[in-house]
Amino acid sequence: MLAVAPLMQIFQKFSYDGLYYAKYLLTLIWLSFFLWANYFALKKLSDSPILIKILLYTYAIMLLLAVGSMTFGYFFNDRLQDDEYTLSRWLMGIAQSPIICLILLASEKLYKNSPYEKR
Repeated sequence: MLAVAPLMQIFQKFSYDGLYYAKYLLTLIWLSFFLWANYFALKKLSDSPILIKILLYTYAIMLLLAVGSMTFGYFFNDRLQDDEYTLSRWLMGIAQSPIICLILLASEKLYKNSPYEKR
């Protein structure tokens, strides 16, 4: 049997079910952290308020799609281990990264040159 690293030994005190369901709480905590970080990064680095709206809508849509996917998998497949789970984790992986903020910041110049921007 492999030895558990000293840093990870704290997790041996928890049951499997406790650790399994804690990942959903940790996902929400990290999702909130990255939403907050991306929001303030856009607020500081961008002049377009529309980018903040797009950020918030993107997070809402990704969260709804992930929850919908997990709900579908749970009620129709009676388990959370199929493609629906993979889709949900993939969406939450994107939400828990700065990639949305980076794409929005890169697209700011495109928006400024578009005819939709109010001058």
